[in-house]
Amino acid sequence: MVQDINVEEGMQQHETTPLLSKRGRERQEIIDDDDDDDETKDKDVKDRKWFMSTVALCSAMMVQSYLLISVFPYSGFLAMHLLPQLDSENVGSYAGYIASCFMVGRAVTSFEWGKATDRYGRKFAIEATLFLSAIFSIAFGFAPSFELAILFRFLLGLSNGIIPAVKTIISELNRGNEQEETKMMALVLGMWGYGFLLSPAISGYLSDPVKQYPESSLAQGPLRQILIEYPFVLPNIVSFGMCVISFVAVHYFVEETIPKDNLVSFGEEAYNIVRNISSINLFKHLTFTKVDQQSRSPAKFFASSPSTSAFLLDSEGMHEDNESNNQSQISVSWIWSREKTKKHLIVYWIYSFLVVALDETFPLFCMSVASGLGITESQIGNILTGSGLCYVLMQYFAVTKSVSKYGAYNAMLIGTFTSIPMASLIPFSLVLNRGSEPGELRIEVLVYLSIVYSIARVSSSIVFSTLTMTTNRTVPFHARATVNGFSMVGGSFGKALGPTFAGILFAFSASSGVFRAPFGSVFVFCIIGLMGLILIALVRDLMNFVDTIDDDVRQKPGEADQNFSSSSSIKF
Repeated sequence: MVQDINVEEGMQQHETTPLLSKRGRERQEIIDDDDDDDETKDKDVKDRKWFMSTVALCSAMMVQSYLLISVFPYSGFLAMHLLPQLDSENVGSYAGYIASCFMVGRAVTSFEWGKATDRYGRKFAIEATLFLSAIFSIAFGFAPSFELAILFRFLLGLSNGIIPAVKTIISELNRGNEQEETKMMALVLGMWGYGFLLSPAISGYLSDPVKQYPESSLAQGPLRQILIEYPFVLPNIVSFGMCVISFVAVHYFVEETIPKDNLVSFGEEAYNIVRNISSINLFKHLTFTKVDQQSRSPAKFFASSPSTSAFLLDSEGMHEDNESNNQSQISVSWIWSREKTKKHLIVYWIYSFLVVALDETFPLFCMSVASGLGITESQIGNILTGSGLCYVLMQYFAVTKSVSKYGAYNAMLIGTFTSIPMASLIPFSLVLNRGSEPGELRIEVLVYLSIVYSIARVSSSIVFSTLTMTTNRTVPFHARATVNGFSMVGGSFGKALGPTFAGILFAFSASSGVFRAPFGSVFVFCIIGLMGLILIALVRDLMNFVDTIDDDVRQKPGEADQNFSSSSSIKF
């Protein structure tokens, strides 16, 4: 009897199991399809988020480029307008003051902007810069005197904290995904090169419209008197508009990478400072809500959070680092004590100096009759336009492909070799242009110089992009913006000294009589190229840090996939 029951149960199981199994498979297939749909939607959201963040940061970097470069075409004319006693022969130094005081102002505050970026947030620093830049751009355009023009231009540099914040947030948004970080870095920092191509054209076209286009409706319209009194206000109105557009884009499309609970409120802190600076308690009748001190302590500020960056302190390193920050904040001595960081910064500063020296030497070579090509401004413009077009076509792909194929440090080494040392090839254009009429530039020379100069520029983009990524990985999350700010201090001084060095060296080589024409210019480019070769040795030294990471800069498992995951496949 028992055996019969077991047989019947077995037959029932045999009959019902296939049906249940089929239903189960169908139900599982439905669940799997739903999961696939969810994954596809999540991927699409991440891709859109990545794209919009990149566009917003590109707009901020384009503003940075425009603010610096747009003044170059009209700085001499502005100086002559504000100082009528000047003429085209003696205006050079005054034009240089207007152009360089922006960089001087930026050098003064870059380190503090970096610290503010770490304290108040990445977005805060970018938005504050755009807001202040909009104000000072308009003020510069309406400056009634040379002294005020210098002041407002200096304040533009003083209030500029875009680069430390942008360089930091790019690494953090991509959560350790080197491929996506390289793409974003190439696109955003590439805007600097696009700015070199577009900014002079925009500002030159809009400068002094009453003089350039006397019959136009703008010159004859109701704004005529304003444009006569302030002939260079239009390029600065464009700057104002670019700042506003970029501010909106950053505000709505860029994610703050520091957790909200760990940010310090700038408004509350400023209010607290104002309340406490009075020794006679002028503001004691005001009430102020105390902020939870624990929420502002370094221990909580640098605590691990699921939404923080990919590069965070491990528990032991975090504890030790927080203890040191309880006693003192990140300082120059702390940065300089980190051997990896120091060597990366030195390479960045020297390279910034050499790049600007090359950019200054090239037009001097083109203009020089005795030691150069002796060509006109329009012909120089044609060379720069040609090199700019080549840059636009090659820059993004050169950066992304080189890093993807060779790695960041090898790409940096290749970029260093193909940028500054390329300067030694520029004087070969004298041979190609031999036999032409004075002031004539053969088409083959135009093509040759455009290609050589564009290769140098594209290679410099590779170096700056990889240097930024590798430098970020030498310090903990909470110190990145400060370090980037400190790097801009030395970089700004290097970019301020580069033109002076190049000008003095070229003037000596071309006019001292030590070198027979045209070998003075050959000597200059060889010196710059030799300095580039020496820099290669420093870059090779950085390659010793491949696959090494300090204890306080370790990535926590799984954090690389939190926001812009490695599955993201944006294609450009």
